[in-house]
Amino acid sequence: MALLVALSVALSGAACVRRLPPAPTPAARVPAVDTRAPLAAGHGRLVIDVVDGPALIDRVRMIATQVTPSTEQARGSVVFGEAAEPLCQSPCVTDVPLGNLLLSFPVVGNPGAREIELVHVGPEATVYRRSLSEYRVKKKGARRVLGIIATALGGAAVTTGVVLLPIGLDRDSDGLTTAGAISLGAGAVALAWGIWAIRRDATTYRPGSALHFSLP
Repeated sequence: MALLVALSVALSGAACVRRLPPAPTPAARVPAVDTRAPLAAGHGRLVIDVVDGPALIDRVRMIATQVTPSTEQARGSVVFGEAAEPLCQSPCVTDVPLGNLLLSFPVVGNPGAREIELVHVGPEATVYRRSLSEYRVKKKGARRVLGIIATALGGAAVTTGVVLLPIGLDRDSDGLTTAGAISLGAGAVALAWGIWAIRRDATTYRPGSALHFSLP
């Protein structure tokens, strides 16, 4: 019984945020930017473009903070944190030292939220095009409230049916068997409809996508 109750609660809770398929991979299209400037030694050129329109791009650096000092007996501990700094507004051209680069992109529909992507910058000029992730919060309407109620009542009915049905079959009791079967069937229908209703009005999250290709 406890397992069924936990399962119904988990299913209804999982339906609160609906994960959509990732955004389509951007086309290999070079934005209208000037890439003719000379490149410093030891640097690579990266063109950044956001499919959804102009966006502020941050560069993220990992900062090490000493928590406990080192001693003769033990090495001190260090905590790493993220430090973001403005890089450019897309579409843009940035020249950075060769190696890996952490870029921070905004999330559509969730002000203040950022997603970090790792991009490798080599000696060859490249273009990084990204479709932003989307987080859409839907207004809580009557269908969502009814869905929550139906999920709770359906879960309880399924639990009751699972208990009564075996007892009725074991005791050859038509009353308990019928009650258990009806409770189990009706509860399953209510539970399924409740989860569907919650998901229909649920907040949605669509992961972004990216394409990294060489500059022609």
